[in-house]
Amino acid sequence: MENSIRGIHCNVENCIHNKNACECTADKIDVSCTCSKPDCCDETECKTFKSR
Repeated sequence: MENSIRGIHCNVENCIHNKNACECTADKIDVSCTCSKPDCCDETECKTFKSR
């Protein structure tokens, strides 16, 4: 049975960890900056994402 991470909501419908179009079922999530410089972290991305 898949468990959802409480309080984590996802709207990326083509992620294998997305259940019911809003729940994250990954064991953990890894979020990081989209740039390499530490002072320019205006945007992030979910490294846990895997396409269906």
